Amino acid sequence: MSTLKNSLSAAVMSLFVLSASAYSQQPTLEEQAVSFRQGVFQSLSWKMGQLARAKASDNRTLFQQHADDLSYLTGLITEGFIADSLVGDSKAKPSVWEDPKGFQQAADNMQKMAAELADVNYDMGSFNPRNFGRESCGGCHKDFKERN
Repeated sequence: MSTLKNSLSAAVMSLFVLSASAYSQQPTLEEQAVSFRQGVFQSLSWKMGQLARAKASDNRTLFQQHADDLSYLTGLITEGFIADSLVGDSKAKPSVWEDPKGFQQAADNMQKMAAELADVNYDMGSFNPRNFGRESCGGCHKDFKERN
């Protein structure tokens, strides 16, 4: 009887291990790329909101910190767009890979605009989040991102 219990226990444990490993499969490199770029864009969105809050509270130090972070994050935009990463819940359009020069140019434009915000001589009072978003993000969204 104990042999049967041991065999049954071993079988149940094997099924548990096999099913657990099936559910814990590591995401593919392409899926990781989608997660990475979504994280970057969520962080950019957060920092844009923080810039607006810093301006509204007239906090130059905080504005500078968020502008520096935004500038850094814009340098990461293209990193997550590896080949064949139009998978899962990606909102990227195929044009990212069909027009890589145009995509790079749009990313470079955003990085340039973010660097201008991070310049210590930037006039925080002139910052308009809507205009910044339209000019820096808008071109990419229109040409390279699916609408929700």
